[in-house]
Amino acid sequence: MRWIDPSAPAAVCVGPDGSRRSSAARLLTGSLPPPGALRAAADGLRLEAAAPGRVIAGGAFELAEAHATLAEALGPDLAPSLRTAFEWYACRGAFFHNDAHYAGVLFGVWCVAGPRREIVFPRLGLRAGAGPGDWVVFDPFEPHAVLDPGERTYERARYVDARPSVFAGFEIEVNEASRLAFAIADSPRGVELSSRTRINAETGGIE
Repeated sequence: MRWIDPSAPAAVCVGPDGSRRSSAARLLTGSLPPPGALRAAADGLRLEAAAPGRVIAGGAFELAEAHATLAEALGPDLAPSLRTAFEWYACRGAFFHNDAHYAGVLFGVWCVAGPRREIVFPRLGLRAGAGPGDWVVFDPFEPHAVLDPGERTYERARYVDARPSVFAGFEIEVNEASRLAFAIADSPRGVELSSRTRINAETGGIE
């Protein structure tokens, strides 16, 4: 696994309940072949990303083999914070958005199937691999998109007939261990990010 430290300052994450914390100051990435049972489950899905740019949820599931494999990759400090439930997601590209309703967790995605793509974080000036086997843990408050490699903006026409990416989403609890690992502060300052933040769907800019 690899830690990525952006140069951008931390933001203030404002949860639906009014809670406030700093955004995670780091991303965690890695590459891990999905276990056979996870690939088989993905092959059996009937996820139709009908609208290009939108992320389609395919339901929660638990798979002990996948959880154990990912927990080992996360290491002993973070493994206890990994929740057991996964969630299927699929998209044919995803426009810029955030997921601020995930207030108490850091969000992770493990690409199980699809073409080679990237998750792009414009405020941080970072991108992470999102092809089969790639996984990344990030702050769900951060604006992000799923784009073709090297693309900086979301253009709907690129993804109308594209193959979907299929992800197993997972969650890392925001607790003492994850706060330390991802450099999350209790007394935040900076731009505010919340479910009300206006994000330009094509560029990821905060409006």
